[in-house]
Amino acid sequence: MNPIRSVIIARSAFGDQYEPAWDRALGELGVNSRIFETHAFLPGLWGRVQERLLWGPGVARAGRALVAETERDRPDVVLLYHGHHFGPAVLERLRPLAFVTGYHNDDPTGPRRGMLRYRLLLKALPRYHGYHVYRDCNVPEFLAAGVPRVKVLPACYLPWIDRPRELSAEEARAWGSDVLFAGHAEPDGRAECLAVAARAGLAVRVHGDPRYWRPAGPPDAPPGLRLLPAIYGEEYRLALRAAKVCACFFSKWNRDQVTRRAFEIPACGAFLLAERTPAMQALYEEGKEAEYFASPGEFADKARFYATHDDARRRVAEAGCRRAAASGYDIHSRMRQWLADVAAWRAGSR
Repeated sequence: MNPIRSVIIARSAFGDQYEPAWDRALGELGVNSRIFETHAFLPGLWGRVQERLLWGPGVARAGRALVAETERDRPDVVLLYHGHHFGPAVLERLRPLAFVTGYHNDDPTGPRRGMLRYRLLLKALPRYHGYHVYRDCNVPEFLAAGVPRVKVLPACYLPWIDRPRELSAEEARAWGSDVLFAGHAEPDGRAECLAVAARAGLAVRVHGDPRYWRPAGPPDAPPGLRLLPAIYGEEYRLALRAAKVCACFFSKWNRDQVTRRAFEIPACGAFLLAERTPAMQALYEEGKEAEYFASPGEFADKARFYATHDDARRRVAEAGCRRAAASGYDIHSRMRQWLADVAAWRAGSR
């Protein structure tokens, strides 16, 4: 089985935790990896319109340029990360030039499959040689959509940024909270959980887009519940480390049973309080490496206990951090799996 030596990653997502992280990790594993910057073909206001519609001359130019670059460089693999910009015609032209595979961390075949962002991707699925998905339920759905090879590739943490760190007194004051949640608003009970914790007297910080959190929050939001702007990168990790309890909710829109925060939080040495799902219980032992909840009342009770019991909180957080490292929840381990899967698929497709 020939190893994969060269990869082009075509970018459709936004954020350093997506394609740039894969590119870095693959490079550190000895693969000649580089990013094709799809968004570079969609500048300005007209580019943003085309991004939304997935239609227009910039989208067409991006497809042609990706084919031309693949034809020139002949990589072993072309990875379409999300692949939102590339329809069936682009895939047909790529297939003879390289092994074409994809990855998606959202849920294109789920309840929101009618969203405009999935329009080209869903039409192109039968042209992929293989695809990695985020959750078990996607596997039969992608197979039914015509992808011949599908496997789950779970989320992960990035060891160069998701790591324990000592905070200065100033950082602890600026970012400290009893309970932290950083993420999007969704009508799935998360706002109620956070509000109940605040009513129990805890200082709760919520970082997310205020345009969506304000309507989603309770009309009688308690004073201890603060809605703050979204944070990313180093600020996000500082907030995790400064919080006593880090909350983790799972998107019902995406049918999630686990998500990236479930790996980032323990890897940072922070305390994880997540929704109780079978997938989470397989990752961390309840009460020893993480804590779980199934209702707003249980969420508030556990948040209050661990916010006021420093030794118990520290033991669980440290054990969770050790488990994340020992169990291979980091991106390098995920990339080794990805390389092995795609190498096997390539060998079997000949």
